[in-house]
Amino acid sequence: MSAKIPSVSQLSSRIIRVLGMNPGPMTLQGTNSYILGTGKRRLLLDTGEPDHLEYVNNLKQVLSKESISLEHIVLSHWHRDHVGGLQDIYKHINPDDATIWKHKGTDPESQSTDFMPENKTLQTLSDGQVLTVEGATLRCVYYGVIFIVIINSTLK
Repeated sequence: MSAKIPSVSQLSSRIIRVLGMNPGPMTLQGTNSYILGTGKRRLLLDTGEPDHLEYVNNLKQVLSKESISLEHIVLSHWHRDHVGGLQDIYKHINPDDATIWKHKGTDPESQSTDFMPENKTLQTLSDGQVLTVEGATLRCVYYGVIFIVIINSTLK
């Protein structure tokens, strides 16, 4: 059995991992989401599952403790454990000016926007698109039906 992963981990000066608090056979100890960057406005990669308020509270505490807000929310792919927490994040944290990004994908399931908060617009990521916040640059690479984000080497 592997060691227990803490609910919040500072992986480097540029990466904070927030565990999704949704353990299971496919998610192991929980889906990871990541806060990337060094400035006051950061990027959140993935949002966990819906109705996991312990995750949302952990995310909210990190944002408050670090005195940071979200500039971008990037959804790596359409699976529920990666996009499902978005409405809860908007309900409890309210990052109103954050831009929400996802690749449109090619399969019918990836076309759904059921996970989106009301009155929010989903921006489409293109293959090779680069997103930047202070201290972090992401190059987005589309692969099959799953969208993969490659993090620039500046995130050591």
